[in-house]
Amino acid sequence: MSDTDFPADLLELQRRWYAAEAALAADPTDQTRTAFITVGAELHAHPYWARTENRHKAQMKLKQAARDTGPAA
Repeated sequence: MSDTDFPADLLELQRRWYAAEAALAADPTDQTRTAFITVGAELHAHPYWARTENRHKAQMKLKQAARDTGPAA
């Protein structure tokens, strides 16, 4: 599998992570911190990472792809 063929749910998780990061920065409460950590854990544990040859490279490309395709819905 290519390091740029991202499943839709992984791309959405990255977008949700960006949204949770922004929410935490704007309102650093326990609730926003928990949401940020939860999304981060889901993102980290996604099955896609077991199939990629270079996780770091793929993560950098995922982050860019999520930025390029817009905010979380």
